[in-house]
Amino acid sequence: MLKIAYCDDMKIDRDKVMRALSSIEEKWKEDFEIVPFSNGEKLCNDIAQNQYDVILLDILMDGIDGIETATRIRSMGKDNLIIFISSYDDRVKELFDFRTIAFIDKPLETEKLEKALRKAYNILEKDSETIFSYKKGRTLKYIPIKEIIYFESSRNEITVYTDSYKDTFYDTLSAIWLKLERVDQFIMPHRSYIFNLMYISLKSEDKLVVRKTNKTYNIGKSYKVNTQERYLKYIEKRCRE
Repeated sequence: MLKIAYCDDMKIDRDKVMRALSSIEEKWKEDFEIVPFSNGEKLCNDIAQNQYDVILLDILMDGIDGIETATRIRSMGKDNLIIFISSYDDRVKELFDFRTIAFIDKPLETEKLEKALRKAYNILEKDSETIFSYKKGRTLKYIPIKEIIYFESSRNEITVYTDSYKDTFYDTLSAIWLKLERVDQFIMPHRSYIFNLMYISLKSEDKLVVRKTNKTYNIGKSYKVNTQERYLKYIEKRCRE
């Protein structure tokens, strides 16, 4: 699932983009979570608390424009992929680099938006298979996916455990799962934990064990089916390698 924020101060343009996104969503048979914003201030305030995979951003807006909005987002340590949608001069486009996937001219063409989103999706797939990023204070930190054993949630604090250290930061487990769900080696068997299947074994349908520590964890009733399906899929993939 792609979580997309879209910011444009013109309602008529927001409506056009929302229709285009719905068309792409139906074509891909993929669920998008789309949150529209009418100005850069609202987007920046929201993004300080919420995680998005992709940001669709107009450049010419009242208040803070798209470039200033992107600058503020980067200053918060956010590394979201950005697609600019604007009637802006091609020569000026070359000056900006905010991990930008594409510049799409208005009036919007659905095919161009789909191409840009496909590029973003492929980048997210590749990133999620290799690196996990998170913000601690004002610092953006990175951990290789293969080193993560599990995440533990306690209120709004997340502790990530690796083979050599642990680190604690503020986030929600649901936001982390949104990043990791597409990585088939992770499971979320309980509302308080996410585990890397490289380091655990299922003892039964309602218990798993971390092999390094031999510590056992319960699998929540509502998480059993998804956990077992992802575990079997992971084992089958390993057997084919």
